[in-house]
Amino acid sequence: MPDRPTVEVRDVDPAMAETWLGLNPSNRNLRRAVVDSYARDMAAGEWALNGETVKLDRAGKLIDGQHRLSAVVQAGVTVPMIVVHGVEAEAMDTVDAGAKRTYADALKLRGETNPSTLASVARRAVMWERGMRTNTGAIRPTAREMHAFVEANPRVRTSADLASRLANRERLPASVIGLCHFLFSDLDPDEANTFLLRVADGDGVAADSPIAVLRSRVTRLRITGGRINETEGLALTIRAWNAHRAGEKRTKLQMPRGGLTNENFPEPK
Repeated sequence: MPDRPTVEVRDVDPAMAETWLGLNPSNRNLRRAVVDSYARDMAAGEWALNGETVKLDRAGKLIDGQHRLSAVVQAGVTVPMIVVHGVEAEAMDTVDAGAKRTYADALKLRGETNPSTLASVARRAVMWERGMRTNTGAIRPTAREMHAFVEANPRVRTSADLASRLANRERLPASVIGLCHFLFSDLDPDEANTFLLRVADGDGVAADSPIAVLRSRVTRLRITGGRINETEGLALTIRAWNAHRAGEKRTKLQMPRGGLTNENFPEPK
């Protein structure tokens, strides 16, 4: 019977990580956003010893852990990892073959209501907090970062609950509804509720109201594209909110020429 793999817990420092990465000439291409997110958790002291392993085959070649080890090097810190030595090289085909647990899955296990919506709202809220207005994927919040945000801002649960209720009635994505409610509530909680409810049902809304223009614009986008772009939907909703708060009448909602960027993105007022 062949020798079985051995398991140890090691404090992996950048030098050790670089050594193991050097024994990994043929692994998959790095997903930079994944490395960045791991490195942020490590640098913040939030990296968890959660049972996932770094795997080395019998020849010492790295067959799993490339992104985690690259993050150790990038963060310049030492973190504990479970390391398995002596794995059959042929086992590479079975690594990471299962379904990855999402933050929504983690929220469901914690007993949160509307876990999928809460996860999507938390993701966009963390991005907003870090200055990322457009959904470019340049920042991919980690589960630890999103959980810390939810715990520090418990009212985001109320925003997610409202978004979950309105998403079936409204043509905007639930993440947009929830983030807008969270942001607008900082300015006027009662008006935030009223505004988004009126966007959802359209009752008693005048044709020249920014709310009516938003509803019409979103409907046209749905008809032509089938799905509302998160970034455009968010910008349109904020522009409509600002015009509504200012008591303005509108026939259209303008977007910046050349497209939306972090620099020209509207801010709630």
